[in-house]
Amino acid sequence: MAKKYTVLETWIVNETKPTDADSAVQSYDRMAKQGGGELPVIDVEQNLRNEKHFLDEAQIRDFVAHMAGAQDVLDIGPGDGWPLLRIAPFFKTVTGIDASAKRVEVCRANAERLGIANVTLKQTSAVKMEFGDNSFDGVVAACSFEQTPDAYQAVREAFRVLKPGGRLRVWFESFDRREKGITEKLFLTEGEDFLGYHYMLQHNSPPWERNYLVKFNPTPEVKEQFTKLADLIGRLGPNPSQNPELGLQFMERNKEAIAGSTWYELEHFTSASMKETLEEAGFVNVRVAFAASTLARTVWQRVKDSELTDVQTKAVLQGVADMAVRLDAPVTSGEPVAALKPN
Repeated sequence: MAKKYTVLETWIVNETKPTDADSAVQSYDRMAKQGGGELPVIDVEQNLRNEKHFLDEAQIRDFVAHMAGAQDVLDIGPGDGWPLLRIAPFFKTVTGIDASAKRVEVCRANAERLGIANVTLKQTSAVKMEFGDNSFDGVVAACSFEQTPDAYQAVREAFRVLKPGGRLRVWFESFDRREKGITEKLFLTEGEDFLGYHYMLQHNSPPWERNYLVKFNPTPEVKEQFTKLADLIGRLGPNPSQNPELGLQFMERNKEAIAGSTWYELEHFTSASMKETLEEAGFVNVRVAFAASTLARTVWQRVKDSELTDVQTKAVLQGVADMAVRLDAPVTSGEPVAALKPN
């Protein structure tokens, strides 16, 4: 299928000649905090009377339930420590790998601050892991396979490092329910020697994503333009096609300050395509299984005003997760996938 290009994308490609990059260098190394500084337990105190925190705890319990019986677990792409640091108390050892040096640095600092001692962190690519065959009882991946340069090779590597009988639980940014066509978004970052204009496009079928980083020289005039642009994004939203002053007009006005650009493209998944990918890699008992957080949404209204203690609430959520493990979801649902490596 021929690729579709937006007007702004065409301008960026023709005028700035972007060079190849990857998500670790272009995006994740630019973030001070991947979770926006709002990750429960890791960044802020957990409050299980907050719906987001309640559902977050359900997601953690989902990983724990799917790793039942595992002692040594690998987390592919934990970012600032999610779910790595949250699941660590449930296992003998947890190892996290991330291609981004910044994310490894932040995650390691978070582990030390929280006093979590059974965590090992490595900066390495998921497409070529620095582990021997059959190294882990379980592998978890949360929106990480699709962030690698080769998602299919990353899946094969996960299969290789799992022990026979080992379990895999894969969460991903599902494109099952994406609106048709291309969606656009932009965000801004500030580097040591440039101001970053990040432009992202996502396509629903087939599911793919392209990201561009246009670098601007950080002169006082351009910094003022970026301040005004940030205000516009806050007021108008991040879609430059709907609001040309965020896109083409901004680029044309500040063209002389552009210092270069990079780009990368990602594969994305639906529940069905992730299931098929895991089966092709050799996994068995591959199932689209309801997320514990999906079920927890139905429980929230009944417990939000209850007098349950945090311990009791966590016990309820663990029960929800244990039940979710056994519940198959429709392959068109966008729910995460579980699998086993054959003995």
